[in-house]
Amino acid sequence: MTGKWLSAAFAALLLGTSAAPSQAFTPTPSRIEAESNVTDVQYRPRGYYRYGDRYYYNGYRGYRYYRPGYRYHDGWWYPGGAFGTGVIIGGPIVRPPIARPPVARYGNRHVEWCYARYRSYRAYDNTYQPYGGPRRQCYSPYS
Repeated sequence: MTGKWLSAAFAALLLGTSAAPSQAFTPTPSRIEAESNVTDVQYRPRGYYRYGDRYYYNGYRGYRYYRPGYRYHDGWWYPGGAFGTGVIIGGPIVRPPIARPPVARYGNRHVEWCYARYRSYRAYDNTYQPYGGPRRQCYSPYS
């Protein structure tokens, strides 16, 4: 008798679970957390600040009215040094020009030979791209 009762209980359990759909609720997808390569840095405010009733920009005092040689910013006049113009303008003036090596000029036959030999040939720098490694110079019988 215990076997019939156990079989009936098991059948009732199977009937109850099979009546519900296999997916009675929608499972929530697992949250994927991607690692960020962003590095947090300390915030540094711009060079504009106020001390008492005076205004400063990058350490230079600002004035309410126009002054010769000063630049207008945020409603105040500041000296040009506050904006770094001396560094920007003075650099190219003081620095001597860069001596560049002479450019090699090749004839039309050389360029045609290199174009016929290499598909990746560039005439303006006389190089081609091999299958393995960096770009290489093209040397022809006409160079």
